[in-house]
Amino acid sequence: MGFLDKIKQQATDVASTVVEKTQETAKTGQLQIQLRGLKNEEKEALADLGVALMALGDIPATLTEQAAAVRDVRERIATKEAEIADVREGDDGPAATAGETVESDAEEVVEAPQASGDTPTA
Repeated sequence: MGFLDKIKQQATDVASTVVEKTQETAKTGQLQIQLRGLKNEEKEALADLGVALMALGDIPATLTEQAAAVRDVRERIATKEAEIADVREGDDGPAATAGETVESDAEEVVEAPQASGDTPTA
């Protein structure tokens, strides 16, 4: 494989890695936005529950619907947090360990010196 072929292959490998990392980052961002929405939903459900409790001063059986809504949102939050953890753990590529970058995987290509009569080909 010639020098330019090696450079081309390395560029292709780096581009592929960048695309994969970008997709992973976008997926994680979307999941975090969804998680934020669920946490806001939980706050609203808890506020509704609290307002109802304050009005009654007790937790009677009539508040089971609000308590169930809080439990439901908390279950969905736990599921979304697990999904985010799975996306983060799903990266088993070479840059998965902390501190590694795409550049750290690059390999230096050293071109052999040319004979005096040869002309470089591009």
